[in-house]
Amino acid sequence: MKKFLAITALVLGLGVQAQTTEPKKESGIELIPKAGINIASQSIKNVNGEKSKTSFQAGLGVNIQTGIKNFSIQPEVNFISKGTKFKNNYGSETYNFNYIEVPVLAKYSFGPVYVNAGPSIGFLMGKNDKLKAAYGKTRSVDFGLQMGAGLAIPAGPGKVIVDGRYNLGLSNISDEKGVDVKNRGFAISLGYAIPL
Repeated sequence: MKKFLAITALVLGLGVQAQTTEPKKESGIELIPKAGINIASQSIKNVNGEKSKTSFQAGLGVNIQTGIKNFSIQPEVNFISKGTKFKNNYGSETYNFNYIEVPVLAKYSFGPVYVNAGPSIGFLMGKNDKLKAAYGKTRSVDFGLQMGAGLAIPAGPGKVIVDGRYNLGLSNISDEKGVDVKNRGFAISLGYAIPL
């Protein structure tokens, strides 16, 4: 919890600092609360039968205009549930890896349409006995890349944000010898950009 609060304060601090360098009437800063789903899966070496699972994700972003036309930087703090599902003749088992994730995205807009991409780092929020039994030792930090596109639709004083994003895990999250597990996922979220 302390880690989550510290990261949130850092992201908000970036927004406040950037705002003080711009004229008050056109700060170029937007605060974006958002929530949605993550269609998560894992790439597991020499293992077949894994399926995607649908889980919750939510967070807070700060979109900061750079001064270059249509180009902005968007750091975020998100809660996201990753993992996978296995199906066999006896039923299915779902494994949830819950992360506090911090992406920093470069964003380019074409009118209401935008594309974004950037690196991310995720911090695992604990492991239960079920995960330990199935995965053994796992790493608590996950590095990845995010890339996607969305719509920013003017509504009231701000904009409704519809965002779709692919998450490509670069780190092997397993700490067991000879085991390779990487997170994958497609996140869909709905948010609202509040100008500051």
